[in-house]
Amino acid sequence: MKRGLVIAAAPEEEIGYIRRLYEQWQPDLVLCADGGLQKANRLQIPCDVLMGDMDSGGGQGAREVVRFPAEKDYTDSQSCLREALARGCGQVVLAGATGGRLDHLLCNLHLLEWVEGQGAHGYVVDGGNVAQILRPGVVQVPAQFRYFSLIPLDPVLAGVDIRGAKYPLQNATVRRDDSLCVSNEALGQAVEIRIAHGQAFLIFSK
Repeated sequence: MKRGLVIAAAPEEEIGYIRRLYEQWQPDLVLCADGGLQKANRLQIPCDVLMGDMDSGGGQGAREVVRFPAEKDYTDSQSCLREALARGCGQVVLAGATGGRLDHLLCNLHLLEWVEGQGAHGYVVDGGNVAQILRPGVVQVPAQFRYFSLIPLDPVLAGVDIRGAKYPLQNATVRRDDSLCVSNEALGQAVEIRIAHGQAFLIFSK
């Protein structure tokens, strides 16, 4: 399965994690959303495709450039995600997308829903967090960081089981307007989560 890495242009104080992610993820395709190319250049990450309206600086050095008008239907980050999937990536990481504006942060997280809806798997990653979508079913997730949270996307999650964590659950109901599943802790190498109905963000945090 091809892997894609999208580097976005959100302001960040520390970007070294993107280089580490690049080395660990070993993507088949690297796309930069506008000023994300400046981060790639600083980190010596080769960019295959630069996409955007260039309102955040763009840059030189990408193998391919796709320029959009300022008035468009999609953010530069979503355009990169769409292109990654169109070029055969079944797994995509969106990095450099959580700093700065709150509306862009929320949009970027919800783009994970769009990725999952296309039959691919997506992650939003920054220096301290990894976010992904969980849908009904049972998943084994590695304890990458000390803390993890389950944030409902639907008004109610039903039949929630959490095993291998400090605060386990069995056949629980979790509401979107409640903080029941925020800041749990993994006990071992993996946590098992089951959701019978509904979907949620799973967020690992340092």
